[in-house]
Amino acid sequence: MTEAELEIMETLWAKGEPVFLGELLEIFNARTQKDWKKQTINTFLFKMQQKNLVTAVEGGRFKKYLPAITREEYLEETSKAFLDRNYGGSFARMLTTLNGGAKPDEKEIEALREVLRGWEQE
Repeated sequence: MTEAELEIMETLWAKGEPVFLGELLEIFNARTQKDWKKQTINTFLFKMQQKNLVTAVEGGRFKKYLPAITREEYLEETSKAFLDRNYGGSFARMLTTLNGGAKPDEKEIEALREVLRGWEQE
């Protein structure tokens, strides 16, 4: 997803219900401090529909738009792709890199154990 597409998705997620193009443009421009035109948003929405990011539903004379994925689904997908691309899918390798290769102290190790216990209970 491009940065512009993500900004549109953030606007749709925040709205929480299907929205007409004109309303989306108004909310988007106010939220992002941009001055996009209807054709620009419409072009993005068309491309985003092809990528299965956005769905268009009939709303009378005009279509309404809503996200085809949740914010959580997007975060899971991009996080997994980041982990796979940069760390061979290894969460442990990522944590080691983030910690500068230093061994975590006992407090950090216990915090990680708590997280793992929580995952096991799910």
